[in-house]
Amino acid sequence: MADKRKGSVQIRFEILEYLFFAAKNPLRTHVWRKATDASYDDFLKHLLYLKEKGFIDETEEGQIQLTPAGRKIYLTLRDALPSLL
Repeated sequence: MADKRKGSVQIRFEILEYLFFAAKNPLRTHVWRKATDASYDDFLKHLLYLKEKGFIDETEEGQIQLTPAGRKIYLTLRDALPSLL
């Protein structure tokens, strides 16, 4: 049976993709439940990575939004990933 675990790039891409199409700035827990099936601890690690890279911002209330850099990297990955997977 094949291992169905997702790699870091795929999980981060799913988070960026969800935020790219989100109608408003969703709460952190909403993004976790809707964007990925990673454990909450793993999700937080990926979220921290995306924040450190400047791809997302988070308010004190826990709302998350893409930065302009996040929008750009999402579009770059969206175009590149199909040829890699």
